[in-house]
Amino acid sequence: MRRFSLLIVTPWKEEWDGRVFRFPEVKYLSRALKESFDYDVIGLKERPPRGDYDVVFVQSEIAYKRGRDIYRSVGAKRFVVAIYGVFEYFPLRKVFTPLHRWRYRRFDRAFKGGADVFLITDDGSKGEVLAQRYGQPFILLPVPKPPWRRVDRLEARERLGLPRNGPVAGFAGALNKLKGAHLLREIYERARGVYKLAVIGYGPMLGEFERWAKRTGGRVFVLPPFPHEDMAVFYSAVDFVLAPYLYGNKTAVVVEAMSLGLPVVVFQAHSSDEIIRHGWNGFIARNFDTDEFAHYTVRLATDPILRESVGESAKISSEGFPTWDHRVSTILQALLPA
Repeated sequence: MRRFSLLIVTPWKEEWDGRVFRFPEVKYLSRALKESFDYDVIGLKERPPRGDYDVVFVQSEIAYKRGRDIYRSVGAKRFVVAIYGVFEYFPLRKVFTPLHRWRYRRFDRAFKGGADVFLITDDGSKGEVLAQRYGQPFILLPVPKPPWRRVDRLEARERLGLPRNGPVAGFAGALNKLKGAHLLREIYERARGVYKLAVIGYGPMLGEFERWAKRTGGRVFVLPPFPHEDMAVFYSAVDFVLAPYLYGNKTAVVVEAMSLGLPVVVFQAHSSDEIIRHGWNGFIARNFDTDEFAHYTVRLATDPILRESVGESAKISSEGFPTWDHRVSTILQALLPA
């Protein structure tokens, strides 16, 4: 079988260099690429090591312009663009309109510029609607379940410095408005301290969260980010997961939590009910309704039988979720020249 030459243009160059914290796709994809491709990876401001490639693969609309220029200059036969962004205006416009419009300008340039195929994450944000609007070919990338198993709960809490006893809720993800982090404190305070909260993430609100945690006297814990493969420790340490995301809820954290048998509480957002059946394998609150969201967290915190039942249902539901092998296979097929 002929080996093709591939150039990857990415804003996550450091992850391709081996420090995989935020973008696990890199780890699984880099292993699989070695079978069919001789590939190079460059950042947004780097030059390609070679002058010719069969395929140019652009990760994110952020890298689109740079990738398009390189694609034209190296005479590649195939141009593939992956977009992992957020697409729908509602309910984001209520809190996030200026930056969301800025991101839409990048999507607009990418879809108008075109590609042989766009790879769009099927996370509930309805990116396929935007691709159809522009008349562009696309393939949906599934959000895969992790290959982990839970570890001992007390051991996990000890490793993370969390209390050994009592219910602990978890939040994982970027600390910004897209992830609903600005609503997390309000949700927690409306729950009136019936559980403790462990937060792991990064982003513009990190300092705010660290200051808040200090004021709670050991009820809120802000954990430093660690490699993705170690996230099983985080999920093993908490009793349920808060995912107040505002754009869709087929996201990695929700899928991972359910796969490890954890109840999740989410906003309705987009497509939450595609994987969550309210009251059976998780709870869905109305968008921005922090009272309702907090109510479900209190129910899970104060009713261990409910937690166990909903968590077991979540795990059963996850049996049909796609795997990382499925996602990587989809990407590889899209990259191969016709």
